[in-house]
Parts: sequence; structure tokens; C-alpha cells
Amino acid sequence: MKETKLISLSTFENTTFDLIDYFSQWNDANKVIERVEKLIEQFESTVLDNPEMYPICQDIRELFGVANYRIFKSNGLKIVYRYDVSRRVVYAMLMLSDKQDMQKTLIDYCIVHK
Repeated sequence: MKETKLISLSTFENTTFDLIDYFSQWNDANKVIERVEKLIEQFESTVLDNPEMYPICQDIRELFGVANYRIFKSNGLKIVYRYDVSRRVVYAMLMLSDKQDMQKTLIDYCIVHK
């Protein structure tokens, strides 16, 4: 059986760096980075074992009518990802704070990272 692969897209990398920059304004940058790294490690270890274990991302479903994006939440942060069953590939799409509005974040992303 083919092993599940994880690919981090540029949107994931950019939103991760944006989140680190944002939280580093009020917190020690090293602690913020450590928090993010732990989240990514936890995400990788669980999602690669069972990519469909996390719920459908309701924000994306409501905004775009797309139901194949899932959301992993832990420690006040969340990772939006898509699983391609036929290729057995998990695509990490976005990293956000639980307090961030999905629609506003996506619009801001398009403006900043065009």
C-alpha cells in the first residue's frame, strides 16, 4: 500500500510566517516558533496516519461550496488541508489562529501575497 505524502504549499508557508510575525509582536519569537513547530509535528504525525480523521472545514464549505478541505485544530491554531485520496497526498494549505476570520484572512492573503 502506498504511503501518504504531505506537501506544504506556498500558501501554507506564507500564512505560517505571517502568523509567526504577528504573534512575535507580543511574545518571544522563539516561543512562538516552538509553538508553531509543535503544531506542525502534531499535524504531520496524525494526518499522515489517517488523513480523513479531521472534520470538513465548514468556513470553506460555506464560502465556496467546496467540501474536500479539512481542518486540524490544536492549541489555539488551525491548519486547513486537502487530501487527494487517489494520489494519497495531503496538501497543507493554510495556518491560522482560531480567532482569525477565514474570509478576511483569504482576502488579506490575496492582497499581500499577490
